[in-house]
Amino acid sequence: MIAPEENPSIGTRLRMEGISKSFGGVTALREVDFELGPGQIHGLVGENGAGKSTLMKIIAGVHTIYQGRMLVEGKEVRFGSARDALDAGIGMVHQELSVVPYLTVAENVYLGKQPTRMGMIDWKTMEKGASEQLRNLGIDVNPRTIMGDLPIGLQQLIELARVLFSGARIVILDEPTSALSPPEVRKLFEVLEGVRKSGRSVIFISHFLDDILSVSDVVTVFRNGRRIVTERKANIDKTWVIEQMIGKGHEDIEESYTGAITLSSEPTGTTVLAVRDLAFGRAFSEVSFEARAGEVLGIYGFMGCGQIELSRVLFGKLAPNAGVLTASGANLRLKNTAAARRAGIALVPESRRSMLFYQEPVFKNISISSLGRIAKLWLKPRIEKWIAEEQTKDLNIRPPNVANLLGNLSGGNQQKVALAKWLTYRPRVLILSEPTRGMDVGAKDDVVKIVRKLRDEGMAVIVISAEPETVLALADRILVMKKGRIVHEFANETISKDGLLEVA
Repeated sequence: MIAPEENPSIGTRLRMEGISKSFGGVTALREVDFELGPGQIHGLVGENGAGKSTLMKIIAGVHTIYQGRMLVEGKEVRFGSARDALDAGIGMVHQELSVVPYLTVAENVYLGKQPTRMGMIDWKTMEKGASEQLRNLGIDVNPRTIMGDLPIGLQQLIELARVLFSGARIVILDEPTSALSPPEVRKLFEVLEGVRKSGRSVIFISHFLDDILSVSDVVTVFRNGRRIVTERKANIDKTWVIEQMIGKGHEDIEESYTGAITLSSEPTGTTVLAVRDLAFGRAFSEVSFEARAGEVLGIYGFMGCGQIELSRVLFGKLAPNAGVLTASGANLRLKNTAAARRAGIALVPESRRSMLFYQEPVFKNISISSLGRIAKLWLKPRIEKWIAEEQTKDLNIRPPNVANLLGNLSGGNQQKVALAKWLTYRPRVLILSEPTRGMDVGAKDDVVKIVRKLRDEGMAVIVISAEPETVLALADRILVMKKGRIVHEFANETISKDGLLEVA
């Protein structure tokens, strides 16, 4: 395993004092204090938007403008870039890996620091050094292997090796287990134990509370931009962590966070879409469910559990490796999104920017999905505008002028335009991925009303979200995904936010 550092620091390796950070007037962090000791694995938990990733990006030099003080090994620092942080011994392994898939393992380990001899890369030295570095971590892999040919778990370990090889004494891991199989998770934990014993420090961010409690020495909970509590792992359990995350027992508790709702789902609606043993790469496998007319099916899971890839497979953007899709008793082969549209399936993705044109007027954004039906040879702006005006009225899009540029509308009204695009010729199945992300309370309420109206008119709606409030507000039935599999179904019962978190 890794050799111990010489004279590891005694006391606090990293200290953050009174850290505050805002984005465009929105406060992401409020007066946060945080400490990390040598030879410590410090787990960070909190819901999406709680502030933990913002703090980590400040530590890693990604965010350089903030209020407060940061001290490394007792010395106050303020980084101007991620390079500055790395030079100070801080490295971060992001959830989206930054490996170069077409280079070898050795080239990735030495990325940007290749040894040279007489002005040429010293391949022999590089491959030998990479082997030694990986062997110290307990990783047995040929350094000449092309990185993209390796499983994701090994790629992640090799990126960790690169950060350690850079001399990092503080390693930040952002959702490191989200795409790993159970054996790969166990291997990662073995490696992290070696890192901890070497005297290096690890900050481990994860939505998976079981993983946090398995590997961490200390756990810190963030909520609404604040550090709520820090406690040793030996003194806590999963229920305690969930209560701290959602604010149970605190004065500032929000009713929507803990209030229980009763799901009502009668299996009488016609099955519009059936999914059997669907799989896509490492993202998800053995996914089976039915979407029924007149019902909102919620699919809930933490970021990285496979739900985004699932939405794209259902809409023909990704081709599954296995499984069967059935609509009205007939098997579907969705070769592309056009085939999905013909089958009556529509998707509003998590990113509005991927489907809307911000420099075009509202009416062109709404009518674009209908042009093939209303304009065989040339455009008919009068009809386009009429269609858009009807949708604007139905969905209460504000302002109601369809000639406005889309970019001038608020985020909530842009989301309504994204919905209107598919409702000009109504699909049988409407898939909404993160439909209320980034919206204020009023805009969210409008979207909830629209979705319920579509359900009452007989449409099958699938709502996919990592926000428990969203699925609780919208769904008649809820499936919970965890690490690429459906692990639980809630139907015809009372369920609360902490109940969802417990299963996920």
